[in-house]
Amino acid sequence: MKKLLPLIFLLIFVVALGLRLPQLAKRPMHHDEANQAARFGILLETGEYQYDPEEHHGPTLYYLTLPIAWVTGADTFAETSEITYRILPVLFGMGLILLIPMLRSGIGCIAVLGAALLTAISPAMAYYSRFYIQEMLLVFFTFLALATGWLSCKGGSWRWAAVCGIALGLMFATKETAIIAYAAMFGAAVLCGIMERKIRVPLKHLALAAACAALIAFVLFSSFFTNLKGPWESIAAFGGYVSRGAGVDTDHVHPWNFYLKMLTRYRFAGGLVWSEGLILGLGIVGIVSILWKKIPGNCNLGLARFLMFYTLLLTLAYSIIPYKTPWCILSFLHGWIILAGIGVAAVLELAQQGRMPRLKYAAVLALLLLPVLSTARLAHRTVYRYAADYRNPYVYAHTSPDFVKLVQRIEEIAAINPDGRQMYIQVVAPPEETWPLPFYLRNYPNTGYWTEAGQLPGVPVPALLITSEAIAETMQEKLEGKYLSEYYGLRPDTLLSIHIRMDLWNAFIETRK
Repeated sequence: MKKLLPLIFLLIFVVALGLRLPQLAKRPMHHDEANQAARFGILLETGEYQYDPEEHHGPTLYYLTLPIAWVTGADTFAETSEITYRILPVLFGMGLILLIPMLRSGIGCIAVLGAALLTAISPAMAYYSRFYIQEMLLVFFTFLALATGWLSCKGGSWRWAAVCGIALGLMFATKETAIIAYAAMFGAAVLCGIMERKIRVPLKHLALAAACAALIAFVLFSSFFTNLKGPWESIAAFGGYVSRGAGVDTDHVHPWNFYLKMLTRYRFAGGLVWSEGLILGLGIVGIVSILWKKIPGNCNLGLARFLMFYTLLLTLAYSIIPYKTPWCILSFLHGWIILAGIGVAAVLELAQQGRMPRLKYAAVLALLLLPVLSTARLAHRTVYRYAADYRNPYVYAHTSPDFVKLVQRIEEIAAINPDGRQMYIQVVAPPEETWPLPFYLRNYPNTGYWTEAGQLPGVPVPALLITSEAIAETMQEKLEGKYLSEYYGLRPDTLLSIHIRMDLWNAFIETRK
């Protein structure tokens, strides 16, 4: 069996890659992805980054995208593509699977394989490993901190303590919600100490980890010492994030069981049933085995308890906070995946006891095969067929596939315009109805953006005018007879209108005769 473990892990890796890598450019960019990409474009073109305490989160996403842009030969924002950005979360999603064996000495080989497989086929993990936001990076650095922290405690290694500190610092430099994970780690350690009736604090290793964390966070938030106010702003930003987390001035307020529905059963408007139920069910099995001390012999009870308390505390924290977005589920979902791996190992070890152990072992594996295949199939549908379908719970305020037709129309008009992509375009819409348009118009340098029709200059006359539906209604007199208007869906509840100058429209129609 041990000889087969590398081959099994390789097969799991291939499955994970198949759910993450193909067709990265097919799904339209979410407005958050486009916004992050535009911010990276500033870093790429100017070499400068300044932390924004109100939006966009930490700097790691942007700095880590730079090598990808260099490798692909992109020197400007216009030369980048969807793949330039989405390949980064793919790498970290795959890297997360490669990290799991670091816990082999703490949870055993079978639990590692189980956790790796469930990470690979989890619909949420697969979907957001193709999404250019901070979440997958945060989960990667969080698990790296947990794994290296365990290795440091187990062997008393200063090196692992330093790596743990760097990972903790990268967590904070990725997203401010890292403090929720910090609190869960601290709470789990205290609860483990209470259960074991002793608290051992490796002060020197802890001090080293804290120093490394502070240093890496300072370097990144200060933009490599060029913006010394950045680190302070990252601390001061918590006022705004705490307010937002409490549900103030945000549309992302959801009930406490928002994530629970996603974990158990989600179905909308007659669509498919989505669920991470296999992970949750096996995770509960893992918790029961930990509480009853029926974990496999090669699984460390102290580590298992810590992972249990950490996952439960993190799940509770995210459920209590009113502010909720689907991608935040990843932070505690991966904890459930590790617990599920322990659950798988516990069940298989139990099957080996008593009579006919091989037969029972094979029977348990066969029983697990069906839900595994079902979950893998659901993950495939999640990332491909339903990648932008609003019935998919991971599709949240997403750009409609119809928006791609608007982009195609702009390309068609540019093709018959003597100015080509140098044509003058006016965009008039509030910011929430503009993104991800700036990403798709990155190759059109003569594009201007306004929020109200009264702000538009009289000259020159634009080749294209793109507006929100409400603004289009106020401009009917200006548009009538001069522009041909078309409407496209931006999101399920939002329309954008494109107004094409009549001479260009007539020239375009001539090409279709």
